[in-house]
Amino acid sequence: MEKASLSILVIEDDLEDYILLRTYLSRATRSQFELSHAQSFQDAMKYLVEQSFDIILADYFLDGHTATDLFKHVKLIGIDTPIVVLTGMAATELDDVLMQLGASDFIPKDELTTALLERSIRHAIERKRAEQQISQLIKRDPLTGLGNRLIFEEHAELAIARAKRNKSRLAVAFLDLDRFKNVNDTLGHHVGDLLLTLVGKRIQDAIRASDFVARIGGDEFTLLLDNVQDVDSLNAIANKVLAEVTRHAVLDCKHLEVSASMGIALYPDQGDSVSELMRKADMALYESKKQEGSCHHMVFSDSLQARLQKETRVENGLHQALANNEFELHYQPIVELGTQRVQGVEALIRWRQADGKLLLPGEFIEEVNRVGLIGDLGEWVLEAACKQLRAWLDNDIDLTMSINVSPRHLRQAGFDELVIEAVKRYQIPEGHLMLELTEEVFVDSGISSLYVLNEVRKVGVRIAIDDFGTGYSSMRYLKSLPIDRIKIDRCFVSGGGGAHLSDPMITQAIGFLAEGLDLELVAEGIETPEQVAALKAQGCQKGQGFLFAKPLPNSVLLEFLNKQPSLVSGEA
Repeated sequence: MEKASLSILVIEDDLEDYILLRTYLSRATRSQFELSHAQSFQDAMKYLVEQSFDIILADYFLDGHTATDLFKHVKLIGIDTPIVVLTGMAATELDDVLMQLGASDFIPKDELTTALLERSIRHAIERKRAEQQISQLIKRDPLTGLGNRLIFEEHAELAIARAKRNKSRLAVAFLDLDRFKNVNDTLGHHVGDLLLTLVGKRIQDAIRASDFVARIGGDEFTLLLDNVQDVDSLNAIANKVLAEVTRHAVLDCKHLEVSASMGIALYPDQGDSVSELMRKADMALYESKKQEGSCHHMVFSDSLQARLQKETRVENGLHQALANNEFELHYQPIVELGTQRVQGVEALIRWRQADGKLLLPGEFIEEVNRVGLIGDLGEWVLEAACKQLRAWLDNDIDLTMSINVSPRHLRQAGFDELVIEAVKRYQIPEGHLMLELTEEVFVDSGISSLYVLNEVRKVGVRIAIDDFGTGYSSMRYLKSLPIDRIKIDRCFVSGGGGAHLSDPMITQAIGFLAEGLDLELVAEGIETPEQVAALKAQGCQKGQGFLFAKPLPNSVLLEFLNKQPSLVSGEA
């Protein structure tokens, strides 16, 4: 049986100990060893930089240094070779210390034998190989066989360090497929998996040997494009990749037209760290997907940089606003069209700036969603609304309170418990708190939403579908969901800008639907008496809009309620 050949660096300053060690190893029966001998710490570092070895045998004490110093330097220069430490000391406590530092084994010199040495060396090498295999598996995407985010970031960090030394440029690119969800939904997840695997292979075929591609989740791939000369050459690479990726595909006998978008950030122009380049490439991808048509790519630009800086300021401001209680609620009256009296209010959030300016939701809610604060803000709204409602009830002001709930907040674990706890703590009477939800909530998470809504209705909370008719209106959802109210979107009421209803046929149809399902109907955006008259004639019971009042702070709302004028006649 042929002996395995293994290279060993022996770090030993005692020549007699080295000769003895060499003698033991020469008698090995299963392995043949090629030895290199370093007699000083400096020689050892020189060997490790210039050559590679299967294993290192090192004396614990060496030329004023210890094995602890060796492990620190080996880690610093990025060497992953297994190390077996030898020592003439009898201090058994060193065993645990060295193992924690990363030693593969620790052998007292007075216990050395050929068999022990050979077994320790073979086990150390095999264990290191197993660790490296496991590490590689952890860093691989199991579907496509490409690297995952972890290994991509490692490659990118090394590439940036190399580019910094060489004063060269590189790029990080994000690529994802357009409308990939449709493939899964219409053709099945197995076809989606086949498409992802094909796209990964096509990207690999299109990039250069020095480049690297990984799949970091879903249908999103990252590319590391090394040694990029300039933006023109970068555009040429991006076009080549997109052209390859978007070729017609036949998978499982299904014909697919593949479309993709790409966002790119360039080092050092747009950043000098992996996280910064990935963030900016992601922003560029988001912008490229806004372009008309398909198969676009975009390189991060100064205009995107300005927006990123603005978003960072807004993000910091949002965290500060929540911490400092800078938000406030304004309340828009909901009026009974028949009696022209206020029946309830819709709570609408505002952000009070340091200069006194009020920001409306449209100016910051998208950012709240982007930075993941929608749940925190939703909790603040729920708490503030319930607290105000309780104060009104304690002062004999009998109003209902409607609050808007984000789809993302509704899907967060424990949302129902949060609402139930607030209702019980503030002793909100049945029917006085209403949650307003848009229709896409029920499309994105129908079953889970159904459970949550049924739970909160058990404590008397009512449910409304807001902006009805603009989203995913479906009889199936209306019949199966626990809802109490439909709100007609303002675009059908006053969206045309005239005195009369913008789309009376749709408002009438929604009215018939609400009546048939025994649901309360509220019209939004009422601006003229003519619209009120038409809605009443169609059977709409309630409405809100600038004809009656804009959203008002609490103090102004109380004055408004005390007057209770004939609103439609214009005395308000």
